[in-house]
Amino acid sequence: MASVRICVCGDEATGKSSLITSLVKDVFVTTKIQPTLPQITIPPSIGTPENVTTTIVDTSPRPHERSNLNKEIRKCNVILLVYSDNYSYERVALFWMPHFRSLGVNVPVVLCANKSDQKNDTSTNQVVEDEMLPVMAEFKEIDSCIRTSAREHHNINEVFFLCQKAVTDPVAPLFDSKESNLKPACISALRRIFHLCDRDQDGYLSDKEIHDFQTMCFGKPLSDLDLSNVKSSLQKYSLEFVSDKGISQAGFIQLNKLFAEKGRHETVWLILRTFHYTDNVSLQSNFLAPKFDIPANSSAELSPAGYRFFVDLFLLHDKDNDGGLSPSELSTLFAPTPGLPSQWLENDFPSCTVRNDAGLARPMEHDNLHIS
Repeated sequence: MASVRICVCGDEATGKSSLITSLVKDVFVTTKIQPTLPQITIPPSIGTPENVTTTIVDTSPRPHERSNLNKEIRKCNVILLVYSDNYSYERVALFWMPHFRSLGVNVPVVLCANKSDQKNDTSTNQVVEDEMLPVMAEFKEIDSCIRTSAREHHNINEVFFLCQKAVTDPVAPLFDSKESNLKPACISALRRIFHLCDRDQDGYLSDKEIHDFQTMCFGKPLSDLDLSNVKSSLQKYSLEFVSDKGISQAGFIQLNKLFAEKGRHETVWLILRTFHYTDNVSLQSNFLAPKFDIPANSSAELSPAGYRFFVDLFLLHDKDNDGGLSPSELSTLFAPTPGLPSQWLENDFPSCTVRNDAGLARPMEHDNLHIS
């Protein structure tokens, strides 16, 4: 994702231009500003951890500027929809959301209740409950909602950060809000990640495995207190999520579900991207099939470290220590992969390779030699 283009929409006098001006000036501008601001660009150094360039486009709802409005809506990859009173709120469901759908755009919408300073007698929780949740339930393209005040400079940076996050870390590929559950592709990816991080293949992430996972994804291990809090939180949902051995696969998936439910889907995305997943929650093609150039008149073979890797992998999955991999053990070994290579299947694997007396795949004799 190289850039984020935000189209700011809403009725007149909802404070769209004031929101943009307050972001740029870092203070509420009391002097009269033009009805529609020119496009502004925020450099990557200011914004999301993904270091994206952000373009903010102000729009006018006036009928004679409708063609330009439609053009900008089609060009953007996130819409910031602003309302500020009962009338403009009603128009969210009656006009704006149906209008976006009529244009055929498939982009997230961030809903913004502006001018909160004029409703001091109304709590944010009440606004969320009475106004935002009903319209979010009706229009699934609404990614998030927030209450702002340009005059009080309240949640100004946050509202534009939500727009950035809706593009760089979208919740739609991860979480089905209607079903209140992670989507199948996300669950499948998290199961694979769990499998890879469960080094001893005992079905649980031990404290050490969790610390290793945390360091790999986030650059530092969890503190003992934080890990204890995570386990306590999971046990509130099910005692099966945590045992003396650590966190189960179901507990790991539940933890990521909680992240998505609480608006922390960027955490889930960071985990997925660490393990080479794309924005479509599929493995990167260059990870599955990396380019490997072999010069002319040359050959390639495994290094001693490569042999050791495969021998250790074999020993790890040979659970019954019979010197061969049964069909179930093979299935577990290949669980984090797209499956057996087509060439292996065409040659009737494992009958085409070295097998033990029981007909099970085993390492070649020299695999165990001269490896230290």
